[in-house]
Amino acid sequence: MNNVILQAQDIFKDCGFDYAVCGGYGLDMFVGKELRSHGDFDIVVYNDDKQRIVQFFMDRDWTVYGRFMEEGVPITQHLFYKIEDITDNYWRDCKNMWVIKKDGLPNVLHKLDRLQGGVGEVYTYQTRKWLVQDNIEFIELEIDAKAGNDFVVQENPRITRPLDKGILHRDGIPYLAPEIILFYKSDKFSSEHPSVRPKTEADFKTIMPLLSEEQKQWLMESIKTARGHETPWLDWLTSHCVEMMTFRFRGWV
Repeated sequence: MNNVILQAQDIFKDCGFDYAVCGGYGLDMFVGKELRSHGDFDIVVYNDDKQRIVQFFMDRDWTVYGRFMEEGVPITQHLFYKIEDITDNYWRDCKNMWVIKKDGLPNVLHKLDRLQGGVGEVYTYQTRKWLVQDNIEFIELEIDAKAGNDFVVQENPRITRPLDKGILHRDGIPYLAPEIILFYKSDKFSSEHPSVRPKTEADFKTIMPLLSEEQKQWLMESIKTARGHETPWLDWLTSHCVEMMTFRFRGWV
């Protein structure tokens, strides 16, 4: 098992909330080996646990930021609000959080000279070449939802997955199902950004042949539901990874 994943298991033991490894490390767990180097470590957590999660990291002297973003907007334009008072409400609608270990990854964020709405310290992402993390210094938290026995992807009630299919395990460590990770990677940013797209294409090429037909069907339907028919990923996936006649027959492309 990768050292970073084992570190995460140690960090989150007895954390009191559910989590699952996602992103590139989640795909590594699905395949059972490291596919490529990774510059960050991602987990998925549930919206109902948000306050408990913030308190968990604050108690361990990590710095917590609520990240506010729009799909397709460059990360350099996202705002990161430093969470210093857990009773404040301004950060509760964020769909993504970053937690940075004390003295970890300096200069990841750049403090702005202005304040947004009087909520406290505001930062933007500082462009830099990511270094591969041999030890966990920061974690990106994707915030999703759970409804009964369903995983609600990006809190979109039209895109769900039964929990027993959406959260898988390897050696007792939970990770997000690969088809959901690939769905995350199908956004506009990953299709257009020149440094992100090649890695995303490589992930799709590696993972798609390993998915069951049911997983592929869920992924294609979900992309179409969330992104519409015009997303370049539908055409790309159809031509590179999926038998075209299958989806034409089902009326999906």
